[in-house]
Amino acid sequence: MIPLSGKYYVECNEVFRRSTNQPDRMLDEMRKFAQGRSGLRILSVGSGVGLFEIPMLLMLKAKTKYFVGVDVNNHACQVLRNRLQEEFGSSLDFEVENLSFDEYRTDRRFEIVLFNHAFEYLDGNPLSWIQKSRELLAEAGIVLIFSPNRGGINRFYDELFAPFLSEDLKPLLARTGINYSTTTIDAECDLSLLDGDEEDSNRIRLLSFLTQTDCRNLPPSTQREFAGYFLSLRKGETSMIPHPTTLFVL
Repeated sequence: MIPLSGKYYVECNEVFRRSTNQPDRMLDEMRKFAQGRSGLRILSVGSGVGLFEIPMLLMLKAKTKYFVGVDVNNHACQVLRNRLQEEFGSSLDFEVENLSFDEYRTDRRFEIVLFNHAFEYLDGNPLSWIQKSRELLAEAGIVLIFSPNRGGINRFYDELFAPFLSEDLKPLLARTGINYSTTTIDAECDLSLLDGDEEDSNRIRLLSFLTQTDCRNLPPSTQREFAGYFLSLRKGETSMIPHPTTLFVL
């Protein structure tokens, strides 16, 4: 099986994001942390094409002074630069860096360092990311980490890839003595696309993102097997499946 990467990963992620209410719930949490603040300098680690960051910046436009996106996907960085320019032009000061967080260097300090589902893709030491992010904070700045929970839609991903999830982050933070709080976001994902036409490109994109595998060239029987697995996790007779995540505030 071929893992997702590059442009096709972005296409699959876009379909997945349209199928879940999690981003809207995450935006609600971001709005809370922006209350009473102004002149925000925001760093997003794993910014992708900005599927979350663009709506966030539109919501916080009057409060944001500066934005930096960091991502290892070159195609995603190019798309994000274009989208930021189209949406904001010269009204927003921004940078998009095509490199890993470990490679990122700056003298700037930020009110918010955001990890939007970045830790589950981490290749390295999560503690070093936490320490570095705290060093990049301005006075009274905060680190916000959205980290998916085990179970629900992440069950397949967890069993196959054993990623770093919220349940792994909690004991790590406990050992460091860093003060933090958590909020559980009980979101859901609509899997009705998987019940549709097997030739539908968006159905295959959704299935690809759910499995983190390029499903385009898999035998139809294998695609049906994957789809059947996720559909079996639905809540009762609905097309919805739990898509929980935890927000860590450091």
